[in-house]
Amino acid sequence: MKYDFGCLSRYETKRLALVVAKELKAPQILLLYGQLGSGKTFFVRAMAREFGIDESQVTSPTFSLINIYKGTTTVYHVDLYRLDKVEEEFSMDLEEIIERRDGILVVEWADRFEGFWPKSCLKILFEFCKNGRTVQMESQDDLIEKIITRWSNEKEIRKT
Repeated sequence: MKYDFGCLSRYETKRLALVVAKELKAPQILLLYGQLGSGKTFFVRAMAREFGIDESQVTSPTFSLINIYKGTTTVYHVDLYRLDKVEEEFSMDLEEIIERRDGILVVEWADRFEGFWPKSCLKILFEFCKNGRTVQMESQDDLIEKIITRWSNEKEIRKT
């Protein structure tokens, strides 16, 4: 299933990140796509609080490649921006994280290893728009339906 949340402000993007985080259960893989500055790390930082992680601890792992955040749920935050090809040692590290099944794996620039990921991943695409970022999601399970339902319910609650 695919869903387009449209052009969202920073505040709305942060609210959506919290909604997504509430629906994620270990083991889950979240693949993030988008240009530099399109909101990938911002989204991860916004999700952190839901996992019992201090938002200020979340930084882009562009140079370290993997940051591990321990909270109520372990979050493995990966950034593949600097990688041109799948390096065997690094792909083994990713496989080990996936096999552990003990946390949420969030991957920025997931398109760098496009054929590597299981089909059950939640994919999120960020693009620039006039007043913020568009957010589109794709998943092969019912996760997006749960996210849409929670998002709609929270928007209704805020209106009243």
